[in-house]
Amino acid sequence: MGSRYTRADLEPLSFDDLPLGGEWTTRRRTISESEIALFTGVSGDFSPLSIESAPGHARVAPPTLLVAVAVGLGTIDMPVPSVEEWEWLNWKFPRAVHAGDTIYARWTLTQKRPPIGGASTSIVVWRVDVHTADGALCAEGEVGAKVRRHLAGKDRERASEPAAAAGAAASAPRRRRRRRPAGANGPIAEPPRRGVRPFVTPNLREIKRPRRSLRLLPLQPRHRAGPQPSAAAWAGS
Repeated sequence: MGSRYTRADLEPLSFDDLPLGGEWTTRRRTISESEIALFTGVSGDFSPLSIESAPGHARVAPPTLLVAVAVGLGTIDMPVPSVEEWEWLNWKFPRAVHAGDTIYARWTLTQKRPPIGGASTSIVVWRVDVHTADGALCAEGEVGAKVRRHLAGKDRERASEPAAAAGAAASAPRRRRRRRPAGANGPIAEPPRRGVRPFVTPNLREIKRPRRSLRLLPLQPRHRAGPQPSAAAWAGS
């Protein structure tokens, strides 16, 4: 008989409902030659490492195909988290997987980071190990995601406060800036304050200077060089 799922099993779990340290082992899946060819066509990976195989050896499965299969198996055989955003994938592949190999994945919830304030999401980290049927490790990595929280009434109000503040700031009327007249350079002068007379720089060209009157001085007689005649000489003449 196949596995049966109830509606409760298919409901996404919140951050608070995910069990820290929980471990889930998925079912097995055999990688076929046709799946490798189809994945190569979908991803556009036509490098010789993905489409060619050595004589007498099966084709090697691309590492990205292993990640996709591990994530797909995890969505079937582990609790479905209420993911809002996937954060990162960090993987390494110590052993190659060939066509015809059977693999399975083991998911472990290793981290539940404390939420910041009244945030509606928090980060969760899973460790994923991919093994072949004989137990050899062929891929390992981490998957991080932001998972929605199950907020109470007060926490919902706190989480909605930043969004409401951002919306109010966006809808607030903006202060209109004064336009600078064409051809003007430099900073715009501030308007004068009430009750204070603005200082105006005088224009020196418009200041009228008083005219000076010319005063004529009497001419003085010139003195000749040499001895001056006496008074008697002047009288006899």
